[in-house]
Amino acid sequence: MSELIVKTKAGLIPSSWSSTKIQDILLEYQNGYAFSAKGYVKHGIPIVSMAMISLKGRFKFDDNKCKYWDSKEEDSLSRYLLQKGDLIIAMTDVTPNKDLIGKMAVIDIDGKFLLNQRVGHLKLNKELINVSYLSYIGNSENWLKNCRNIASQGAQANLGTKQILESYIPLPPLLEQQKIADILSTVDAKIEVIDQQITETQELKKGLMQSLLTKGIGHTKFKDSPFGEIPKSWEVKLLDECAIRASGHTPNKKEDSYYNGGIKWVSLGDSKRLDKRYISKTKIEISEEGIKNSSAVLHPKGTVLMSRDAGVGKSAVMKTEMAVSQHFIVWKCDDNFNNWFLYYTLQQLKPLFERVAVGSTIKTIGLGFFKKLKIAVPPIEEQNKISKILNLADDKLDVLLGKKATYQELKKGLTQQLLTGKVRVKV
Repeated sequence: MSELIVKTKAGLIPSSWSSTKIQDILLEYQNGYAFSAKGYVKHGIPIVSMAMISLKGRFKFDDNKCKYWDSKEEDSLSRYLLQKGDLIIAMTDVTPNKDLIGKMAVIDIDGKFLLNQRVGHLKLNKELINVSYLSYIGNSENWLKNCRNIASQGAQANLGTKQILESYIPLPPLLEQQKIADILSTVDAKIEVIDQQITETQELKKGLMQSLLTKGIGHTKFKDSPFGEIPKSWEVKLLDECAIRASGHTPNKKEDSYYNGGIKWVSLGDSKRLDKRYISKTKIEISEEGIKNSSAVLHPKGTVLMSRDAGVGKSAVMKTEMAVSQHFIVWKCDDNFNNWFLYYTLQQLKPLFERVAVGSTIKTIGLGFFKKLKIAVPPIEEQNKISKILNLADDKLDVLLGKKATYQELKKGLTQQLLTGKVRVKV
């Protein structure tokens, strides 16, 4: 027989759980100290600010960005001292969507720290509450929604001590809290391993690009070029000599018949889809009539595109036929120039594109720049080999990113089910 589910101030929970105020599971709640910038020192005790609580609910310590306080004042500031295992909460949020307000994080590195203002320290009664369990509650959607609702709003959202202390959480027996935290921690550990693999693969790809796009494969003879030393068999060419360049256009937006016609059309709204090798979907579609009555052109599958405005330098390869807006530039490659070699070359040149872009509100690169753009070009056989190697690195990244997304979805589902008692754990 399943356990009765009851409605409480902490939501729907099993009858054997309790709906408990935060203040009832604490020994004390400590607000931070208002440290003055005049007192910062180069070396001392690190000051924990809201910036050290990540949007993922993790303690994010950066030695280079951290502010420090004179360690001689440790005794007088002892009530504000933090250490490994302490739980902190963000009381102020200036992010656009207020995604930080109420988030909790456990300090997970050794050392002493000082608590800054607008960061709270939850000193727990460990006979009642498990710190990891409460940290997962503090990053659950139900808790964060509650915090957004009760916080004072504006450009800056603020939570008061009283508002936090009088908020309710679902509280299972201590052993069940521990088991729930262990399960979620296991998933988190897997995600961390995958994150490390992603970082390593990204670094590998970065190194491969730097090596392959400048030194090639197996060369022993080199020559000077505008890009430094390149293999003797490579050429320096205008990009316009290698591929057919074109720009985009926007059909008249007042003509309804020019839109929603099934032809994919890349606009600024698709910037997030770029730098992921392929682009296969677009936010907006246009019609054949829109193509016929504008300067927009339908480009074939395999065409390489790059943003020359907002998101300058972002690029992709078309997975299907597409048109583009005037914010993009495209290149059609033939059998003597590998489109993937061009894609990776553009990726390598992205810092250059960002430097040459001009403008105050939206930076852009004029078409004249691309008419003069030169690149180092290997023979087609070597282009193909280089492209294959770099695509294999991206294939590995895609697999890892897919695994990460799967575990993130698993954690999201488990968090919702375990922290509300919809799924119970055996203790």
